[in-house]
Amino acid sequence: MNETGASEEDAREYIKYLISATWKKMNQDRVASSPFSQIFIEIALNLARMAQCMYQHGDGHGAGNHKLRTEYCHYLFSPFP
Repeated sequence: MNETGASEEDAREYIKYLISATWKKMNQDRVASSPFSQIFIEIALNLARMAQCMYQHGDGHGAGNHKLRTEYCHYLFSPFP
């Protein structure tokens, strides 16, 4: 942002565009032929979803939101039933 002289609003819009374009590509690759198993692809997509959620809502540590931190720890470290 500082290197290009762009405004904060322009930078935010560009990041939203990059996220949208990446999700479109990931969804296209999801249905394309791949050497990876479907389970591996689903796990990778779930990690991307979690990363975007943490990017949008914070990681639960810096904000001091104990409930958010507890939920993230549950999602990341609790076994599936």
